[in-house]
Amino acid sequence: MINYVTGFMFSEDKQYVVLIRKRTPSWQNNKVNAPGGKIEKGESIEQAIVREFHEETGVETRQADWKTVITLTRPKLKKIYFLCCFSDQVYLAKSMEKEEIFLSKVAELPDNVVPNLRWLIPLILEEHVFINIPIDYVSVK
Repeated sequence: MINYVTGFMFSEDKQYVVLIRKRTPSWQNNKVNAPGGKIEKGESIEQAIVREFHEETGVETRQADWKTVITLTRPKLKKIYFLCCFSDQVYLAKSMEKEEIFLSKVAELPDNVVPNLRWLIPLILEEHVFINIPIDYVSVK
């Protein structure tokens, strides 16, 4: 099973989020997602998001800044940990690699976001919702 992290850094006022225009994997080409990537062998979830977020945005964070909010599992294939933090360091994020990093208003997400961002972002920002169980999903193909 391959494990991934995806990190949503929101501004303190929850009005902005750091996003990335993806090139890879191919199904995400030219789509918008949050920064993240594979968890390397021996890394914790928090170590992975600190590393990935810094590599892609140039913003340095600490493990304690991040909170795992949702875990999606495709049994025997992959597990994706979605983490968030709230910091005005969003205004420091910049492109560090070939994929474009940019700040988006939460209320005005681009049209070409990966589909799950349309429900993940509102769910993460909903203060009255608490999910403490992993969500398993299966392909309907």
